[in-house]
Amino acid sequence: MNSSVEYGDLTQLQGLTGVVLYPIQDPSPLDAATAQFLGSVGLPHGGFFSSRAGLVGDERDPYVLADLFALGNRHCPEESRAWHVLGYLPAALVVLDPSSGAVYIFQESARDYQLAHRDVPALVHCLTEFRKLEDAYNSSEPDVEDLVDAFRETVNSFDPTPLSDPDSEWNRMLEEVLEEMW
Repeated sequence: MNSSVEYGDLTQLQGLTGVVLYPIQDPSPLDAATAQFLGSVGLPHGGFFSSRAGLVGDERDPYVLADLFALGNRHCPEESRAWHVLGYLPAALVVLDPSSGAVYIFQESARDYQLAHRDVPALVHCLTEFRKLEDAYNSSEPDVEDLVDAFRETVNSFDPTPLSDPDSEWNRMLEEVLEEMW
């Protein structure tokens, strides 16, 4: 599991309160590399991605996908029942298969999921690049197409998974950026 993002990179981009570190548990329900990354680098929080608040889970914010979907009487595919909730994009739920380390997305109201990232470092890389895109977009008179092209190139060079499906959540968000809906 290689990563181009370090804790310092995240805090510089998000601020100290914009990074959620996960407690390292022994034994951990996560594969070792994922647990180490979440405990030492963490996930960004704020803006377009909200890391799941409350790591222990409670009635309002369960940690395990089956529990969250049960609250809303939502169908949860059998194979994904034990997956962990990582956070939320504007119109999607981001979850982790704790045994493989792969990251999946349930688009808003969808019954099925999509493979979104090969692992958590790839998710964080994509989130930081999108934050950079968003910051540049909010600057004066940006060339939106150039911003989106640069994002695609950078993300594809690290992990092509998020953009490989034309109907992926990342491609949907990029279309919104191109249409200047952000």
